[in-house]
Amino acid sequence: MGDLVKGMVEPLAKRWTATMGGPLLLFWMAGALTVLHRFGPPSELCGRTGALGRPVCRIAGQGAWGTALLAAALTAGLVLSAVALSAVASPALEVLAGRWGTSAPAVALAHRLTARHASRRERLGRRAADRSGPGAHQGDRLIAWRAQNAWRRTGAGRAWSHYPRRRDELRPTAVGNALHGVAAGIERNYGLSLPVCWGPFVECLEATARERLTASATRVLGRTQALVCAVLAPVWTLLLEGVAARVVWLVVCALWVWGAHRALRSGTEQYCEHVRDVFAVHRIRLYRAAGFPAPVSTEAEVASGNALSEALAMELTRDTLFAWPDAP
Repeated sequence: MGDLVKGMVEPLAKRWTATMGGPLLLFWMAGALTVLHRFGPPSELCGRTGALGRPVCRIAGQGAWGTALLAAALTAGLVLSAVALSAVASPALEVLAGRWGTSAPAVALAHRLTARHASRRERLGRRAADRSGPGAHQGDRLIAWRAQNAWRRTGAGRAWSHYPRRRDELRPTAVGNALHGVAAGIERNYGLSLPVCWGPFVECLEATARERLTASATRVLGRTQALVCAVLAPVWTLLLEGVAARVVWLVVCALWVWGAHRALRSGTEQYCEHVRDVFAVHRIRLYRAAGFPAPVSTEAEVASGNALSEALAMELTRDTLFAWPDAP
């Protein structure tokens, strides 16, 4: 699963964009406001921070050179924190996808959450297939009921489609189920192993389709970075005074974490839908680029996809006739 996460998201995503910078700037702005709330305006900062801020105050007292040096140090700190956040985003996404290790507590938690997702998948499947009658509704009420029931069934069907079909393919998190669900669906329908075929497939895409995939992957990685900033934000409570202020800030951080996780989950599901659509339309390009004969029927496609996956993984043992495209 970790290879799948890295293969599908990290190589495509841009490491740093202006959109990704928003959560980090918000994090540091919250810290700056906390410092001002605790120690007062900059003119009083040196007198109230004691030994902790003495080196900074000594540099600031050197005139224009000191101010320029502090500005450079702040800029360097911001850049380094951006680099660190970018490096942490991919491992954080793996954790959010359900890569927790094999320790007894991790396995127990994964088992419990996977069972919950199995129950949710069954409920969503029943809700999507529910065609029960409207009861006593008639006339305009019947029209309103049908409209609302259509929304309900469509939403349940879309949520159900992000889950793998088999029980042993389920993962303990929604992000992991969405990523593994699209990989399992592509292998089930087309015979193509997504971890093996993803890199060559992206190379075969036309520029427009690749740019759209890049934008979707960057959105996922950016929302992962936003969630990391939200998780780290409670550290500023150490600078707050008073129980009320700390409780309020922790509530704000909890809401930020909740919203960031919901956004990441939604972005991952949209990205997986995009990957599914791109494979449905452009998978023939992979066969042509690899010199493999294209499948002639839906029944033969799974076997053709399995053979192509084995060839790309350098594990094909049987002889296969190439069908190279004509040279331009």
